[in-house]
Amino acid sequence: MRLGLVAVGLAFVVVGGGLVASLFLFSSASPPGALSRVVTASQIAPNQTQSWSLDTVATTAGSLTLTWSSTVRTDVAFYRATACSSGVGLCPTDPALAEWAAVVSGSWKTSGSLASAYFVAATDASSGPADFNATLGETYAGTPFGLPTPTLVLVTIGCVLLLATGAIGVFLGLFLPGSVYRGRPPEGPYPPIAEDDLDVDFEEPEDEN
Repeated sequence: MRLGLVAVGLAFVVVGGGLVASLFLFSSASPPGALSRVVTASQIAPNQTQSWSLDTVATTAGSLTLTWSSTVRTDVAFYRATACSSGVGLCPTDPALAEWAAVVSGSWKTSGSLASAYFVAATDASSGPADFNATLGETYAGTPFGLPTPTLVLVTIGCVLLLATGAIGVFLGLFLPGSVYRGRPPEGPYPPIAEDDLDVDFEEPEDEN
């Protein structure tokens, strides 16, 4: 087993997998949709104000409709909402998008770029308690995939190559024998060879006498 190859292969796999996750988490498309927010208030006292922040889907292509009604004459104001200066909650952003004074119902509609939150304020303008109801409806278009097609293809190919290289590295690191990288055996001195191991025939000289 080659720990170095395994570590390098795992690094490639992690980087490739992270790129794939980021690609689809942060550049994904969203389908079109619609939502509705309902406000209901009972027994608003005379000259008293109640307000509500309503979250929506921020989009560059959508439509927004506000309809409301009250049992008595009511002053109503509708704003975009933003984070309050205190850092807690949402507050209205001037100027008001729509205003009604001392009436019992109203409606307003817009289309185009929409914010992520809005603010409704209702003030009882009569001498009796008010029951107030409002509905904020939104429809929004889907958003395309965040990356152009050529860029998406290139990034996808790069992710696949990283993952494949990492997988190969891990495989080789796990199954490649460690002896492949061993050096040559040292040269000499060699141990002496016993005489019995020598296959040599010796002839004794003839006695001339």
